[in-house]
Amino acid sequence: MAFVVGFLPWIVYWVLVGNVPFQLAVLVAVPVSGLALLVGRLRHAPGRTLDTGTLVVFVVLAVLAFVVPDDVLERWLQPLGNAGLLAVVLAGLALGRPFVLDYATPTVDAVTARTDGFRAITTAMTWMWAGLFALMTLLSAIPPIVDGSATMLDSTDTLSILCYWVAPFVLLGLGGTISGAFPPWFASRSAEVDARSAGDPAPVAQGTPPPDAADGLEIDLAADRRHDEPFDLVVRGADGPVELEVEGTDLVGRAWRSRATLPAGADGVVDPDRATPTGGDWDAPDGDAPIWAMRCVDAPDGLSGGGDPTPSMFVPPAEPWQVTVRARSGGRSATRTVRRHAAGPGVRIETVHLGGRVAHLALPADAAAGDRLAAVACFGGSEGGSDSQIGLAAALASRGLVALAASWITEEDAATAIREVPLERFAEAFDLLAGHAAVDPGRVGATAISRGSEGVLAAAAAGLVHPTALVLVSPSSVTWQAVGGGGEVPGTPSWTLRGAPLPWQPLPSGVLMGQLVRHALSVRRDVAAHRPTLLRLRPAYEAGLARDTIDGADAAIAAENVACPLLVLTGEDDALWPSGPMARTLLARRARVDDQHHAFPGAGHLIRCALLPTEAPWSGGIAFGGTRPGLAAAQKEATDLVAAFLVQYTGATARA
Repeated sequence: MAFVVGFLPWIVYWVLVGNVPFQLAVLVAVPVSGLALLVGRLRHAPGRTLDTGTLVVFVVLAVLAFVVPDDVLERWLQPLGNAGLLAVVLAGLALGRPFVLDYATPTVDAVTARTDGFRAITTAMTWMWAGLFALMTLLSAIPPIVDGSATMLDSTDTLSILCYWVAPFVLLGLGGTISGAFPPWFASRSAEVDARSAGDPAPVAQGTPPPDAADGLEIDLAADRRHDEPFDLVVRGADGPVELEVEGTDLVGRAWRSRATLPAGADGVVDPDRATPTGGDWDAPDGDAPIWAMRCVDAPDGLSGGGDPTPSMFVPPAEPWQVTVRARSGGRSATRTVRRHAAGPGVRIETVHLGGRVAHLALPADAAAGDRLAAVACFGGSEGGSDSQIGLAAALASRGLVALAASWITEEDAATAIREVPLERFAEAFDLLAGHAAVDPGRVGATAISRGSEGVLAAAAAGLVHPTALVLVSPSSVTWQAVGGGGEVPGTPSWTLRGAPLPWQPLPSGVLMGQLVRHALSVRRDVAAHRPTLLRLRPAYEAGLARDTIDGADAAIAAENVACPLLVLTGEDDALWPSGPMARTLLARRARVDDQHHAFPGAGHLIRCALLPTEAPWSGGIAFGGTRPGLAAAQKEATDLVAAFLVQYTGATARA
């Protein structure tokens, strides 16, 4: 309604201008526009550019109505009025006060009104109106240009009727229809997009595997291996090409499967590490491909909130993961199920607490009373909690380190917003490890990914923690603005230090509005095709790096203050944020020869230290980026790099 009131002076003017003398039409429009401005002031509403500009335009038109001959006004008053309206809209844009923003702000909450995304969409709609007013101006100028005798009062001239009246007001109606229909349509479709990633599917128990069988073929494969160990599959006894199928289910019951046809050697042996497939899910010799090349082949309804079977990132099921291998060659066949574990035999995982948050401590199998072992704190990203780091902590404990899957924010808080998180939480994890009876307090390192790497690096730069080695996966070089489910949190930092906010780099979420509108248009087609509807956040973070911080404060993390060496892992196809450029920036501040940076081609934001399926590199509607082979190669190399780096700089005893 306020939007209609804003155009009321124009509506009155357009009704009168063709039916009464021009002077009367503009003289009526002037007080009406003045009254609209006065009402706003009496209601203590913020000044609106449309109200002020409209009054100025009608004052100018009133002067022209009394000094310009009527025969000129009959031809040019309508184009002049439309041009005046266009000028008002462009002036508001130039002043940073798009008129749609003025009218939309009272319809949303105060936090939403301050977001960059809200400003971006209201600015885009204002530009739409500017385009419509420009067309109206051009159309209404056609009759006097084409036919010098044409006037807006002609009732029999088709050109005058169409260009002075019909076409401009059709455009005006179109603009009003879009302005009224777009917000509810966009909100409804955005809710459908959000529903695709809403809720956490419940874990599903693995079914009973088929019995092992061998009919002329033998599957040579260890019965129990860890997720961070190779697959090492060999098939023996083949009398021709072998059709290989490897299958397992994930945490929520989705079935994943890889298939390939592999040639046998003269001795009847098929080794995927040496054999080039003639068809299937991978195309080069790779012993680990039967696992990483798995694709989601069965996603039961209901896994993603609203009966959406679209797969998401593979998460291993509850221990152990049962992997069934089937091989066929001619009339021969074999079936074997093996188990893959997060931890090796004897590793103990205990639940502990950090400031009221749950964490998990993994102790090596032979840790004895009085031992003083090297330790590592493992910090996750913006998903919150410690569950995402249990697998890494278990793998590192299997290699001889005491490892803590630490939590710096709860899942519930992370789902709301990452805002004003005390950096002291990272120190709590270091203190817990340093105080443990099995840990040497002088040999405590850390691993962290994404927002966790941002936090732990900032904590180390501020002197809150003193790791002996630090592994950063997809790191940031700055501390960012707070982020919530709806985008950035206006005027709020992500981190605090000793109770004071840390300077923050702004996150202009408005950059993502084009993606969001495209998602609203495509979400139903995506659902029907079981395609994910993915948001790529990187453009917003890149735009944020190019902006100045609030009040000119420096949000760059003082990485040069961190005394220990860094191992930094990034993917060149990171779709979440520009981790590669940020990694190079923070390492350039240090210029240390013992720092390492490994940038993996074809890898994305999430690089896991385990052999896991690499299809569906996304979660919660957020794209991570990366190709299947690229992610597989990064996983394999990162697993060895992280373990070797931590062993070297914490002095841990190396174990396989």
